[in-house]
Amino acid sequence: MRPAGRDTELELRRFIVDELLEDRYNGRDPLEIGAVDSLGIEQLVEYIEQELDVRLADEEMSRENFESIPVLAALVDAKREAAGL
Repeated sequence: MRPAGRDTELELRRFIVDELLEDRYNGRDPLEIGAVDSLGIEQLVEYIEQELDVRLADEEMSRENFESIPVLAALVDAKREAAGL
């Protein structure tokens, strides 16, 4: 079982920085500053579903849930906990 919390934030940040950003990363939250475009969000959702084994429902695909890495990580962790992962 994967530990929850800060590890999820770090894992999401690593994926976003390594795989989704074209420009040099300046240390700020890439979701919060709008550095990830709509195609990147689709790739991020695919990553969450395939690598973290969390399915996001249509109603969870809101701007609010993708406003920052900590917010998204909290959603992922809550869904993992609810699923017993």
